[in-house]
Amino acid sequence: MSAEPGEKPEPRPVSRAAELAAQQVESIVAVAQESAEKLTRTAREEAASVRALARESAHADVEAARKEASTRIREAQDAADDVLEQAKAVSSGMKQLAHLLTTHAERILRDVTNSHRAMSADLRAAARNEPLTPDEDEAPPDESAEPHEGARPRRPEAGRENPFADLEPPSWVES
Repeated sequence: MSAEPGEKPEPRPVSRAAELAAQQVESIVAVAQESAEKLTRTAREEAASVRALARESAHADVEAARKEASTRIREAQDAADDVLEQAKAVSSGMKQLAHLLTTHAERILRDVTNSHRAMSADLRAAARNEPLTPDEDEAPPDESAEPHEGARPRRPEAGRENPFADLEPPSWVES
């Protein structure tokens, strides 16, 4: 009973046990395929769900970061504006201080210059044993200059024994 080449072999009689075993294998394979397909569907659905949640979370994180960045930028701008205002105030105060210091420096120089002239005249007179009067060739103290607060007027210089008796320190020197 051998088949010649090109002919189909005759089916052999199969036992009932083999048929049952084959059916069970087929049903197991079918159940396994269904189970695999079900697991694949479930995995795909879960993956889609996880992707959607991740996307939502990422959008929420980005939005929160934008809001925080906006708040920080606004606070930084406010701080920069405050610093600028403070710098302007300091600059203005320093300009006023510079003007005040210049005014006081001019007054001090005027007081020292006037005191120097008077002392020089007194020293020249004392060197010549002359009464203390301003020299004709020496310019009199600057009377056009306004004395500042606290300045003491000088006493007349004629007829003194000690030419230095009424020398007073400038008004800017504390007593």
